[in-house]
Amino acid sequence: MHNNIIMLDFLSNESWLRPQIDYLLFLQNLRLHVGPVFDSFFMCMTKFGELALPTLVISLIYWCFDFKSGIYMFTLNSLGLLVAQFLKMTACVYRPWILSDKIKPVDAAFRFAPGYSFPSGHSMTASSVWGGVAYLLAKKHKFWCISLVLLILMVGFSRNYLGVHTPQDVFVGLLTGLILVFVINYLIDWCEKDKNRYLYLMAGLNVIVFANLFYILTKSYPVDYLNGEILVKPQKGMYISVLYTGWILGLSNGTFLCRRFFPFDPKRMSKKTRITIGVIGTALLAVLLSIIETQFFDIHRSYPVTLGFVFLIGFIITAVYPFIFTRFLKNRD
Repeated sequence: MHNNIIMLDFLSNESWLRPQIDYLLFLQNLRLHVGPVFDSFFMCMTKFGELALPTLVISLIYWCFDFKSGIYMFTLNSLGLLVAQFLKMTACVYRPWILSDKIKPVDAAFRFAPGYSFPSGHSMTASSVWGGVAYLLAKKHKFWCISLVLLILMVGFSRNYLGVHTPQDVFVGLLTGLILVFVINYLIDWCEKDKNRYLYLMAGLNVIVFANLFYILTKSYPVDYLNGEILVKPQKGMYISVLYTGWILGLSNGTFLCRRFFPFDPKRMSKKTRITIGVIGTALLAVLLSIIETQFFDIHRSYPVTLGFVFLIGFIITAVYPFIFTRFLKNRD
């Protein structure tokens, strides 16, 4: 069934996968015995590894609490998505229900689990984003740091419990996200020593992002069929890669340009001002993210339109909105 020319052999080896499938079947039997009582809970947990909730938290940090920490978090989110999509489209590992027809994922999770499986993007997002927050809080807020670590593990476990990822998907996602927490911290500290370095980092990241997209759009993919239908259409993953490319470019270019040319300090704003900025920004964010989720995730528009529009949304969040409210505050003062 599997095209081992594309798929990494050790990830699809039967002796390696069998214990993982058995583990998923154990969780599946547990689900059947207890009923759907925990399904909703773990569906809530898995949302902490999706686009909306992490973006909201990072944006509020960026706008209202600590500018530098927000840049760190947005960069973590961007590179986490970049690495996850690169690995997914390189390994081309199939989802658990394709690896074994005994696996029956939770329907609500199945609808949002297209494309390839390895690694778990939810796990990587949770590990990088919430791991980044935990890293920032580690010295002064150990309770919240520990709570966030538990949250990360719960997100990872939720992907197994819901039947949409194998343990190897989750483990590599969590580990890669953790590595990024420290790598990105080093890069941001390096840039803070000379703000022009943000422009160098931006240029380098732009080259890497476009090179990654070119690789994903031009490489070959496995073509395996079951009952006359292709098991996984690579075009879905290619389209999501285009969407994420726009998102990554919008966030990274916006934050780096903002830091270099019109930095601001939320700590100098009054509590009332920060609350106002946060409330307006949350409403703006809800509109922008709903546009992405309703108009782009499930609708395959042309690649240039998708990339350009999603880039614009990310850039509005990280550069345009901060520029507007900082100019407004400056004029008011």
